[in-house]
Amino acid sequence: MIKEVATDINCLVHDTDLPFPEYLKEIDYHLIVLGPTFLCNRYYPTKLKKTLSKYRFIASSNACKIALPQDDYDCSSILDQWMVDWNIDLVYSVCPNNWDVLYPNYSQKGQIKLGYTGYISESWIRSWAKPKPRDDRRIDVSYRASNLPANFGSVGQLKGDIARRFTSSLPSNDLYLDISVDPQDMIPGNRWHNFLEDSKFCLVTPSGSSLLDPKGEFRKRVNNFCKKFPNATFEDIASECFPGEDKRFLFTAISPRNIEAALSETVQIATPGTYSGLMQPIEHFIPLEESCSNISSVLTMMRDKFLIRKISRDCKDAILAEPRLQTKNIVYEILSFAENTSTTRNIQETPQKQIEQLFERYYTHLEVLADSFWFKRRLIRTFLIKIKTSMNL
Repeated sequence: MIKEVATDINCLVHDTDLPFPEYLKEIDYHLIVLGPTFLCNRYYPTKLKKTLSKYRFIASSNACKIALPQDDYDCSSILDQWMVDWNIDLVYSVCPNNWDVLYPNYSQKGQIKLGYTGYISESWIRSWAKPKPRDDRRIDVSYRASNLPANFGSVGQLKGDIARRFTSSLPSNDLYLDISVDPQDMIPGNRWHNFLEDSKFCLVTPSGSSLLDPKGEFRKRVNNFCKKFPNATFEDIASECFPGEDKRFLFTAISPRNIEAALSETVQIATPGTYSGLMQPIEHFIPLEESCSNISSVLTMMRDKFLIRKISRDCKDAILAEPRLQTKNIVYEILSFAENTSTTRNIQETPQKQIEQLFERYYTHLEVLADSFWFKRRLIRTFLIKIKTSMNL
């Protein structure tokens, strides 16, 4: 986002699957941003240990340090301590509340602001200025999601369950549905945006979890239990692995799907949720009970052309009216915070010529290294898929 918006600053984006060159540690950085994928290393003890060792220079850096985690509730205690140990200045949490629960230690010394699971670029606004007319759209109702493991609680389970419940609750098959939770039906990249824009309606559920898993213990229990009992129901898993813990806290937020559907003017059929306070039932989406018991009411609203036009327009307006959802605004907010912090700390500037030489060296070296690294990764992945397929046969 920063490179896209602030083209006049020196910005290096590093893929931390690849080694970070020693010579780049010579730069006096003003800002270091830890992205969500990097912070997901907290899920894997061995990988986390290597990460903390390889990037320990960040902990001692005088730069302004900002973290953009996702799924804060998953291994929250590990994330909390990481933020403290690395002296992070600001955390953008996608969870609108319960920050004292998620970050009991960090919240005592660092700043936390509300972030989002996705941001709207200028190119998105332009490309969806005039989406495909509703009558020209091929799909009546679309949906893609993953069957999440039980350690995301009943909120996570709903992502897979709603596809089956909605489909089976329809009184007839006169709607053209493109609904799947099969990983093989995943739609990547720009094709996903085309898919949404070709849909008149789409199913959505709140993004997040109803289970706090501070150290990943519930994740381990669920994995071990499901290996022994692969056909266990969610109720069985919850009773055995985290009794009484589901829905003690609700960590939900607006999702990228909500944002993209709103921009493409695809009307959302959504189960109950707060949606970060940005979407309201009937005004911005068609409300669907989790049990799909109100399916007749949903179908009635779907046939009301005046209502549908109003919902699609009002939802798009509501999403675009939140300035902090737009990429340029969140980037300027981050850079302003970093500038104030750098000024306070009197961080010196590395000479521009030196930076240009180091960056050129980096990109020349990393281009070759990255091609080789990801080529090997793809070979290994293809090999493992073939083995798994042959075993299933």
